[in-house]
Amino acid sequence: MFPYTHICFANDTLGKINDETVLGAVFPDTVIAGFLEHGTTHNQAPALFRYLSGLGILGDFSRAVITHSTTPRGLDYYCDEKYLDYEKGYAFEMARPLVDKVIRSCNLPPEMGWWKAHNFIEMAADVWLYEKRPEFHGFLKKALNNQTLVLAISQVLSPFFDVPAAKMAMSFPLYGEYVTTGAVTSVELAKKYGMQTAKKHGINIDIIAAAKVIEEAVDIVDSTFPDFITHCQENVTELINNLR
Repeated sequence: MFPYTHICFANDTLGKINDETVLGAVFPDTVIAGFLEHGTTHNQAPALFRYLSGLGILGDFSRAVITHSTTPRGLDYYCDEKYLDYEKGYAFEMARPLVDKVIRSCNLPPEMGWWKAHNFIEMAADVWLYEKRPEFHGFLKKALNNQTLVLAISQVLSPFFDVPAAKMAMSFPLYGEYVTTGAVTSVELAKKYGMQTAKKHGINIDIIAAAKVIEEAVDIVDSTFPDFITHCQENVTELINNLR
């Protein structure tokens, strides 16, 4: 999922929100900076939790990372990997009707269509939540600008991930360049998504056409997302409560 969804979900699952929670909720996706691998940040949450618990610090951060993760089964597991009896996760399954439009609007080879289309459901969820949950407006920008906390987190994570603290610290503002930290609109999301596809794949997308696909995806999200997020919150809350 995209950042606004992860922030809302972390709050609803953990029952609190602060800069540490926000940074933990988005940390796995700071891989866009290029210093860590997706599998590393999304699948090492249990080890990270034990490491930070042993140090007795950053408990809110580590729990928020778990709400995001693929392993154990945080929000991204149900979003990407498996939801109910579907073949794949929620975002992939809901994206099926959008695949051809995403291929055209993003100038993609057909084999990338379904993979990239699932991001449009994720972006639509951010648009939907931004409108319905205004209490979290500005939280991501505020947390990313908390340089003291970013540096402290980076210094602690550096030996765990074997990445220099300076690079860890740099990953947060770099991540902020590729996501929407202000108003979450279809056009702003399409612009940022275009930056990501250019960086990752050297592909330039049609911003306006992509924004229209996001708007279409919002209608899909509107009828399906409440049940999905309730399912996730029930399961991830149980997971958090059983942490050892």
